[in-house]
Formats: sequence, C-alpha cells, structure tokens
Amino acid sequence: MRYAVILSVALTWGMFMPAHFWAQARGRKALSLTVKVVPTLAAAAFASLARGADAYSAWLLAGLCVCALADVMLGVRFEVGGALFFAGHLLYLTALSFNQAPSVWSAAVFAVAWAGLWAFSARYRDLMPRKRLMAGVMVYAMALAALLAMSVPAAFAAPSRRTVLAACGASLFVLSDVTLCHNLLRHKPALWQYFSLGAYYMAQLLLGLSAPLA
Repeated sequence: MRYAVILSVALTWGMFMPAHFWAQARGRKALSLTVKVVPTLAAAAFASLARGADAYSAWLLAGLCVCALADVMLGVRFEVGGALFFAGHLLYLTALSFNQAPSVWSAAVFAVAWAGLWAFSARYRDLMPRKRLMAGVMVYAMALAALLAMSVPAAFAAPSRRTVLAACGASLFVLSDVTLCHNLLRHKPALWQYFSLGAYYMAQLLLGLSAPLA
C-alpha cells in the first residue's frame, strides 16, 4: 500500500490540483469539480480497505463519502457544500468516539480550540458576503474544535497508527479550513489557495489511511 499512497500524493499535487485550478481559471466548472473530487475519493478508497472491520472504519468511510459530495456541492452552492461538510464532521466525530471516550483533556482541547477559532472568525465578520453566514461559520467552527478534541488527546493517551494518523488528519483539516477562510475573504492569489486545498487533501488522506487496522 506504501506505493499506492506515494502515487496518490504525487497525482494529487502534480496532476489533479493543477488541473482543478487550470479549469477553474478558464471557467470550465464541470471539469474543475470533477478533478477536484478525485483525491477525496482516493482517500475513501484507502478507507474502504478496512472493509468495515469495525465501527470506526465504517463511520469514517461514510464521512469521507459525504465530504466527497461536499467537494462538488461547494462549487455549486456554497451553503449546501458547507452543510455537507458539517455532516461529514459529525460522521468523523462518531468514528473518533470509538477510539477513546471524551475526557477532561478532550474538554480542555475543545475549549482552547473553540476560543481560538471564535477569535479567528470574528476578525472576518465584516468581510462576510452575507451577515447570516457568520452564524453558520461559528457552528462549523464548533465542529472543527470538536474534531480536534476527539482526536488529539487520543493520540497522546493511546498512541497507535490509527490514533496518530487521525489526529494529524484532523489537525490538517482545521488548518485547511482556516487558511481557506483567509484566502477567500482576503482574495489571496491562487498559490495561497493551492496550499489550502493541498492541506485539505492530505487531511482526508491521513484520515482515510487511519481506517485499516494494519
């Protein structure tokens, strides 16, 4: 599987991402969205290798499939895509709950992450195209904080291939969303968006790779 992972990363950064931005810049929306979803589907394929061996892998695969749909819908209707990503996060949280039950450390990570994401989001309140979006952003930020809370403490309390990959994937997911917000609202150039999307794909890949037990 090692070579398959290396090939997936190489194709993501060297082919699918450039193709997505190339098509997007030329207004070829269908092609842009088609190539955009492929890396997430690849992550789901890696997760499917677990063949639903346990509840974690089954719920995680469901989350990856919903996020793949969200990848497409985000380019069709932003609010629908955001809602699907929120649903995907709920599925991830369900999966992570089978790794380790919530603890005091989970609560502490959630509080710190939520405070940081709230402060970050507040800086962009006046840049929101529609003011009601801010409420949705704050709810989504809670899901991101919960994702960190349910993954990072487990990687320290019970380190394993699964918990460490899940924690790294969750952390990259948060990083990708934070940079995406900054890039979109500050109208940053494509290179900045390239980094944000790349972080997202690596997050999904790591989560997908955490599903198989070995």
